[in-house]
Amino acid sequence: MRTIQLIELTKGGEVHNLSGHEKGAAARKQFNLSALDSEDQAVVVDIPEFVYTITPSFFQGMFAESVRKFGDRDTFLNRYRFNADPVVLQQIDHGIRASLVKRRPIFAE
Repeated sequence: MRTIQLIELTKGGEVHNLSGHEKGAAARKQFNLSALDSEDQAVVVDIPEFVYTITPSFFQGMFAESVRKFGDRDTFLNRYRFNADPVVLQQIDHGIRASLVKRRPIFAE
């Protein structure tokens, strides 16, 4: 089982709020999630208790590709297991739901 320590993104505990799609995408690259998606083992994502917010935009930047690859919430959560405060787990669940939304163009061609 692999472990991702999100404390690495907190500048030694200074950051309490993980936000921004670009930062999430950078974290995806940093932790090489595309390769982890292809491995056949669970990944534990450890989120320090001093992190009180993971915004949907950050979550989607980091995990949306993985969520869509696995196709549904339960399959994704069987691969990626989150250790976090219950409030942060609710934010993660919101990010998962947002990642699964099918988007259509606003303007028809």
